[in-house]
Amino acid sequence: MQKICSLDLMAIMFSLGCLPLLFLPHLLSDLYWCLLAFILFLIVLIVPVNFRWYLSVFVAFSLGFLWSTAYSKQYLSNISPYIDKTLVVHAKVVNINTHQAAMVNGPYYMPFSIFSISDVTLAKDVPISVYWDRLDHPKSGEIWQLTLKTKVVHGYLNDGGFDSQRFSIANRSLLSAKLVDAKLLNNKSDLRQYITDLALPYIDLFSYKGILLALAFGDRSQLDDELRMVMMQTGIAHLMAISGMHILVVYGLSCFLAKAILFFIPKRFIYFFVPIIIGWLCAFFYAWLTGFNPPTLRAMVALSIWIYFRYKKYKISSWQKINRIIALLLLFDPLMILSESFWLSCYAVITLIFLYDWAPLSKAVRHKKRWYIIRILHLQCGLTLLLLPIQFFVFQGVSGVSILTNLIAIPVISLVTFPTILLALIFSIFDCFSIALWFWLIADKSLEWLFLSLNWLNQLWINIPSDFYLLGLLGWLTVVIIRTGVWQRFSITLLVILMILVTPFFKQQHYRWRLDMLDVGHGLAIVIHDGKSAILYDTGAKWEKSSATERVIIPFLQWHNLNVQGIIISHQHNDHVGGLKLIQLIYPEAWLMSSSSDFNNDYQCLAGNSVIWNDLTFNVLWPHQLVSDAQNKDSCVVQVTDGRFSVLLTGDLERNQEYQLVTKYRNQLTSTILQIPHHGSSTSSSYTFLNHVKPVKSLASTSRYNPWKLPSNKVMAKYKDLQLDNYVTARTGQISLFFDKQTWKLKTMRGEIKPRWYHDWFGSLPNYE
Repeated sequence: MQKICSLDLMAIMFSLGCLPLLFLPHLLSDLYWCLLAFILFLIVLIVPVNFRWYLSVFVAFSLGFLWSTAYSKQYLSNISPYIDKTLVVHAKVVNINTHQAAMVNGPYYMPFSIFSISDVTLAKDVPISVYWDRLDHPKSGEIWQLTLKTKVVHGYLNDGGFDSQRFSIANRSLLSAKLVDAKLLNNKSDLRQYITDLALPYIDLFSYKGILLALAFGDRSQLDDELRMVMMQTGIAHLMAISGMHILVVYGLSCFLAKAILFFIPKRFIYFFVPIIIGWLCAFFYAWLTGFNPPTLRAMVALSIWIYFRYKKYKISSWQKINRIIALLLLFDPLMILSESFWLSCYAVITLIFLYDWAPLSKAVRHKKRWYIIRILHLQCGLTLLLLPIQFFVFQGVSGVSILTNLIAIPVISLVTFPTILLALIFSIFDCFSIALWFWLIADKSLEWLFLSLNWLNQLWINIPSDFYLLGLLGWLTVVIIRTGVWQRFSITLLVILMILVTPFFKQQHYRWRLDMLDVGHGLAIVIHDGKSAILYDTGAKWEKSSATERVIIPFLQWHNLNVQGIIISHQHNDHVGGLKLIQLIYPEAWLMSSSSDFNNDYQCLAGNSVIWNDLTFNVLWPHQLVSDAQNKDSCVVQVTDGRFSVLLTGDLERNQEYQLVTKYRNQLTSTILQIPHHGSSTSSSYTFLNHVKPVKSLASTSRYNPWKLPSNKVMAKYKDLQLDNYVTARTGQISLFFDKQTWKLKTMRGEIKPRWYHDWFGSLPNYE
């Protein structure tokens, strides 16, 4: 009898075929894609019948790979022609606007869907986020004529940092634009905006309006950064993002109410699936109200598939259901595999199934009401332990109090806050002012009580370096080992596995020392370290609501488990000193060196001084005197050397100071690596200076869309004339140099460290003169 591949195995192989999308350095060209498809077709034709089972597995995997790569290529091809252009478009507002009270929070990004460019209708709408800095507020459903300067999301790429390019592609928000001009063509807003406008006057009255908006409409744009941090560090952030739990609550409440109503209806009018259909319709309406964001859409698709399975009375296991649902989701949208929320959702469901299959409670505990707390603790402790791997990879850490905070937050949000928000929405729509206000007040008060508890408990966030991520598997291994009893027969094997997991504790560095120029946009941040402790040269910029230190430097240091022992500040411009206070707050023992007399320096940055740190010597070459307000010309120039290789750090040094350095030091300036002065500005990098430094590699720190158009093409032409290799963080991401006793090597994030197709430099920029 011919062996046929099961549907579940086909689903697994299709999902695995989509998995390479996470790791491919480049998408297949059209030629290679067609060639692979043709080869697959030939294999199907010529493989003997006896091998059909193996062929089915191979075909399912190949189809997943071909489908996911083709889908991604199509998305990029729809976006690429419009990057870095000035366009006159007709576009429809696709998201509700909750910023209508006033511009208190400043400009914001508003999603549009472009359907016409220069009066030419497009075959497919192009999504774009417009930086809206006008006083009028576009509403969902309105049609606008916009003049836009488009650009592409170009994320900072660093170890441990948030991957905004991958996030943007997964959420179809890769294209953005600066608004030049706007004209309203059709002011008719849609039903979603109408409902939002009815609820906003209530929501704006309350202190937790950001969370109320997030739970009511899926709009997280007004969430306070401090609240975001508290939610992340206490492990309850998943409760505030519309996801499967919220869809299930809506579905469950709707089914319950439908059943209650059916109780009063004659039996001949009652059908088994009526409550299920009503519940599905209510869940769909809520998903539509929240904008069908990717997690909500996934939850609705999964719920629909589950209802279909139930309707067809398929007797399949929970494992089969989740397997088929994942495959169908990836068939519907392969780019989901790039989404962290997709991995969190699927991993959480798989963990629940695994927990109840492999570590169930006894029947006596499961069925007796008095053991309810035990069941809750079993669920929460099991989830916390088994979710550690995904926690480590997504959040680079874990909350030590997440078990307790979730035991408090889940009942409050699912039983009080979220249901009252739903009721408040209903009464707001029907203009029942007093009742709606009371429900909004109850929701706000429940959040107030919850965050009072969370702030008190938020004491134990544990950052996990990347080398220790394998330890997160201990929970899974423990359950498997106890359940299967393999420890009795394979104790040596288990000991070897344990030794592999604890190898990070004994890890030896493959380099003597290392220098990383971080990708911090327009600014400078360089980390010099030996794998354990580090010296910082500059701390990047501070922005209105955040800083390069918070978003890039601290995650990098925590990723590599580095302790900052010293800080060198080149000068006092924001893009170099912006993160100093935060660094000093986190690493209070770190010494400080700068050329400013206003700082409390442990070491003075004066020419002739030097600091010895481990096997490195930091020789100060400039300036000759301290000043109260250090500017570009006062930049602290340091030559870092191990006796064989050296790096010249120049800050924002200018041409006149370069000449003085050449006059004083001549060939002593020769260095293996040069930090290109002043981000490649035309005020620096003179031929005389470069001829004396003679760097093998030169590194510049800039952002892609900086208003000064750095690095200057004229300056880059000098490096090209002198045949000096140069690297720019805007193009390469993080630049890492590894120094050994006899050799050194350079790696970039986009090139060698993490080459991914979604990290590409999309589009182009005009030449900078």
